[in-house]
Amino acid sequence: MSPERFTYGLKLAYDGSAYHGWQRQPGVATVAGRLEEALARSTGEAVTVSAAGRTDAGAHAFGQVARVRLGSPWDPPALRAACNRALPADVRVTEVARMSDSFDPRRDAWRRTYRYLVRTAARPQPVGRMYWWEQPHPLELAPMRAAARRLLGRHDFASFGASPVPGGSTVRTLDRSELAETPGGVRLEFRADAFLRGMVRSLAGCLVAVGAGRMPAAALQEWLERPVSRVASPWAAPARGLHLWQVEYRWPVHKGVAA
Repeated sequence: MSPERFTYGLKLAYDGSAYHGWQRQPGVATVAGRLEEALARSTGEAVTVSAAGRTDAGAHAFGQVARVRLGSPWDPPALRAACNRALPADVRVTEVARMSDSFDPRRDAWRRTYRYLVRTAARPQPVGRMYWWEQPHPLELAPMRAAARRLLGRHDFASFGASPVPGGSTVRTLDRSELAETPGGVRLEFRADAFLRGMVRSLAGCLVAVGAGRMPAAALQEWLERPVSRVASPWAAPARGLHLWQVEYRWPVHKGVAA
């Protein structure tokens, strides 16, 4: 009989500037690597974490969700506090909950929301430069909004990203694609059942190109109607403006109450 395991869900926020993305990789600093090290120091167990999504190198998160299985039970607030004592200041566990044993943060996710921040300034601004994509001139928001609306619905997004699984489907349902003015810039927000690799950065880059007059809005419609698989989008925005904002679950997947 195998020993009992205890499954926990962790919600995380992190500044990805110093990391080569979420997924552990040999020889480089990653968010998952730092979290696994912190959990090992806190619990005395060698662990592997899985997450709702693999953020790119330099991208950030306010609502990443991860899973860890432990051999001993922990009080959720105590586990959160122990992790945060062991983590660097640019990674924080914000919530912990006891989860059902079958919980899978990626497969169980109902939908995900990403935000992409764009700053429009005539002069470069050094403060905050790692959290937005700076544009030297104002953007035309009306054509950007029109282009964003074209993206809504269920489409083959092969022109905008790659399946995380070789040969996997590139069809996704985008139910939010909008932008809002912010002080000194624009916030783009996308919500979907799932995203392809590079998809949000590609969508953001295309909308910025439309707003800057470098790309017609109709081109996005053509990419949707005639999808072409790409290794990388020619309009991909840099990772520093990308923020994994929220991961939602349709049904209760936890035991007890989140800390």
